[in-house]
Amino acid sequence: MKKTLAVLLTMFLLFSLTVTACNGQTESSGGSEAPSSQSPVPSQPVQSSESSKTPEESSSPSSVPEETDNEVISYYLNKANEVVVTDTHVTFTDDSGRGEISVAKKPQKVAVLYGSLACLWYEAGGTVQAAIGGKSSTALYQEQIGHDITQDEGVAVVSESFSGTSWDVERILAEQPDLIICSTGMKGYETISGPANSAGIPVIGIDYDSVRDYLKWFKVFCNLNGQPELWDSVADQTAQSIIDIVSRVPKDTESPRAVILVLSSDVLKAYTGASQPGVILKELGGVNLVDEDNSQSASSVEINMEDLYALAPDMIFLSEFGETNLETLNELYGNDPVWQSLDAVKEGRLYGLEKVLFHNKANRNYNKAYQFMANLLYPNSGF
Repeated sequence: MKKTLAVLLTMFLLFSLTVTACNGQTESSGGSEAPSSQSPVPSQPVQSSESSKTPEESSSPSSVPEETDNEVISYYLNKANEVVVTDTHVTFTDDSGRGEISVAKKPQKVAVLYGSLACLWYEAGGTVQAAIGGKSSTALYQEQIGHDITQDEGVAVVSESFSGTSWDVERILAEQPDLIICSTGMKGYETISGPANSAGIPVIGIDYDSVRDYLKWFKVFCNLNGQPELWDSVADQTAQSIIDIVSRVPKDTESPRAVILVLSSDVLKAYTGASQPGVILKELGGVNLVDEDNSQSASSVEINMEDLYALAPDMIFLSEFGETNLETLNELYGNDPVWQSLDAVKEGRLYGLEKVLFHNKANRNYNKAYQFMANLLYPNSGF
């Protein structure tokens, strides 16, 4: 059933990307949900009612019922159709909850106060004049765009932390940016939006955890930077690669049942479907066992060995970041008899998810994240 959903989602995502690419000069598309990434796929798989047809017939547009057509198209395009590009402005809804905003194209001095968003801004043809510095930020810039932007001429480091609670607002405003881009998490938007609005500086608040969000914000950013052609050469290449991967998900095998672990201050947690790796797992037809009992919208929940034993996952993923990797996990739990009794552990189905693809915002490399996980979920399918 989930494999049929993968086919349908693939077909309509391809349709949406083709339409929006052709209209890139006048309309910008994306897929951020409200709240973004809380429901990466419909809660019940969408399935053609004409199940007696061959796979080729069932995957053709003419065989899809109208109600399925509307549901899948709405899932991908409802927010994209609200983004409008004119000769002078880009109008869209950000993640601040305030409604539609309009931002003038080609800002001259931009402050981007979140690392992955700064990397995305560079990917979409922009440059930053005020940025976040510090060890973790500079490492992120190196990992995602190949150089430390804080060393570029004309770039002011306005804080050493992504957390808005530690920002010197006067220091940021003293740079006189004509656009501020920040995260709605970690108190960033909450800290800067009021003072910036009082100073007449537009602020874009962003929170994203899926490739659909990446595609939306790339569209917004490349049009703000006056370079809509980058959609075809960068973002669309990533999208087309993911479409190909999802289209090859096996349709005649049982859905892999998995848990995605993350170690936070030595506390064991599991990522839900609201997280970035959780979204990828679900879109590739996997079952995130944590979601079955998760009534909250949090991206992670605490989990213990007894919980893992009860869930009995087919495979276990560990989202790596910092110094945390599979070796760390084994040091903490390797001698626990419950851990040792898990089939996924005994049979070697324990896998690390690389930080740059699953913990960071993968941006143009989202296709590599999909490729990596598809390979693990379906090792005999030639991904």
